[in-house]
Amino acid sequence: MSQRGLRCAHVFSTFGAGGPQIRAVQLMGQLGALHQHVVMAMDGNTDAKAQLPAGVVCEWVPPPPKGGFVATVRAQRRWLAALRPDLVLTYNWGAIETVAAARWLGVPIVHHEDGFLPDEVQRRLWRRSFLRRCLLRKVPVIVPSLVLQRIATEEWRLPAANVKHLPNGVDLVRFRPAAAPAAAIVGMVGGLRPEKDHSTLLRALSQLPGPVRACVVGGGALAAALHTEALALGVAGRVQWVGPVTDTAPWYTTFSLFVLSSRTEQMPIAMLEAMAAGLPVVATDVGDVRAILPPSAAACIVPANDPAALAAAIGRVLADHPLAAQLGADNRARVTERYEAATCLQRFLDVYAAAIRT
Repeated sequence: MSQRGLRCAHVFSTFGAGGPQIRAVQLMGQLGALHQHVVMAMDGNTDAKAQLPAGVVCEWVPPPPKGGFVATVRAQRRWLAALRPDLVLTYNWGAIETVAAARWLGVPIVHHEDGFLPDEVQRRLWRRSFLRRCLLRKVPVIVPSLVLQRIATEEWRLPAANVKHLPNGVDLVRFRPAAAPAAAIVGMVGGLRPEKDHSTLLRALSQLPGPVRACVVGGGALAAALHTEALALGVAGRVQWVGPVTDTAPWYTTFSLFVLSSRTEQMPIAMLEAMAAGLPVVATDVGDVRAILPPSAAACIVPANDPAALAAAIGRVLADHPLAAQLGADNRARVTERYEAATCLQRFLDVYAAAIRT
C-alpha cells in the first residue's frame, strides 16, 4: 500500500459481530493509523466497532433510507462522489448496490463474499446470481473458501483471474493453548442466528451425560428462543449464556472442546481461533471445514442438523483425554502452518494495492 494515507470506504450488509467484521478490523489494524476508514452498515448494526484496535481512524456513517435497487444505487453514488475515497471495499450481497455505484463512478473497488444466509445455502437465488455476474465481472472478488471460489467461477461465471481465494488468518499470540479446565465444557462462539444452529448443539447436549456442560459466547435475535428451547430440553442448568463480548480470546481457555454446529459456513474464524487455542474441534461438514481441519480430525466432522452425530463425536473426544490432547496439538500445528494472521492479511492488502494501481 502507498505510504500516503488512504481513505477507504467500507460498506457492509451488517457490521454486527461476525467473521467478515473481525477480519476487517484486523485489516484496519494492519494498515495502521496512517489510513482513514469510513464504514457504513446497510442494516445500521455497528456492534463490532467495539473490537477496533486503538489508533485506527474510523468514521461511522448511516446507511441511506431503505429503497429499491435503483434508488439505493443512486444514493450510494451521491455519497461516494462526495466522499471521494481512494478505495471502496464492499462486503457480501447486502452491499451490491454500492458495487454498482462505485463502478458507475470509476472508483477502485474490491468486493468480498464470505457466505450466504440460509435462503441461499442449498441453491442461489437467480436474481442475485445474475446481478453478481453483471456487476462483479470486472471487479476483484475475494473469497475465503474453495467452495465459494467454485460458486463464483461456475455459477456466477466470474473470470477465474478476478476471483481471489484468500483464507482468513488468526492471531497466534492472542489465541494460544492453556491448561485444560477440570470440567467437561463444550464451547461455542458465534452470533445467535439461524445459520449457526445453536439448536442442534442444545439437542446434542441433551443426549450427553450430566457432567458435560456448554458455554455459548455471543448474542443475537434468537437468544430468548434458545433459552426457551434449553428449558424444554431440560439442559438450561447446563448452559452458560455469556452474551456478546469484545474479546473472545479468554473464553477459549475455559473450554475443553470447541463445537461448530452451523448449517452454513465458509471459513469460520471462530474455529480458527479455537484451533490456535489448541482445542479439539467437533464441527459440521460445511464450507471448507473439512479442508481446514487436519486429517486426524476427520472423525470429528459430522453432518449438519444431526444432533445424534454431534453428540456422539463430542462424547468420543471428551471420554478420551489423550485423543483430545492430540487433536488440540494437531489443530494448533495446522493454523501455525497455514493461517498465521499477518501472512494472510498481507495477501488482502496486496489485492487492495493492485486495485488502486489499476
